[in-house]
Amino acid sequence: MTPTFHTLKIAEIKRETEETISVSFEIPDDLKKSYAYKSGQYLTLRTTIDGEDLRRSYSLCSAPHENEWRVAIKKVELGKFSTYANDSFQVGDEIQVMTPMGNFTADIQATNAKNYVFFASGSGVTPVFSLIKSILENEPNSNVTLFYGNKRFGTIIFREELEALKNEHLDKFTLTHVL
Repeated sequence: MTPTFHTLKIAEIKRETEETISVSFEIPDDLKKSYAYKSGQYLTLRTTIDGEDLRRSYSLCSAPHENEWRVAIKKVELGKFSTYANDSFQVGDEIQVMTPMGNFTADIQATNAKNYVFFASGSGVTPVFSLIKSILENEPNSNVTLFYGNKRFGTIIFREELEALKNEHLDKFTLTHVL
């Protein structure tokens, strides 16, 4: 399928850390097939800022079984798009969003019995978070370990959700923070 931009509405914005928001999009029923995705894939967002056409790709942090299309956007110093998104995005705003792309995926199957080990730091956790959620949901005989590095406690993206997953899957999910 050819990647295509569609105008989508922002459904929700969550402040994940001081420097990071996560943004979910409303996908109309007639476009849901086009926006079907695998954990680990990304969306490319497009907007015009100060007359400049800008495109940035952000990994989906949601998992397909959640029936949500959510990306995390960390504000980067001198980053036009990330600063604009963090400071100006509002629920109900419309933005151009390309259909999902990317090959950082896994063959997640109910019959798998694997041991997955992930290493991530900062916002690099985004596609890994999607994969972890899908594995824990769909592979009852698999185990997941995440080593997650951050500058300090306050910069841990998805901290509460990761801790909740760990508590829900004590026998299957090991989470180690490295600060």
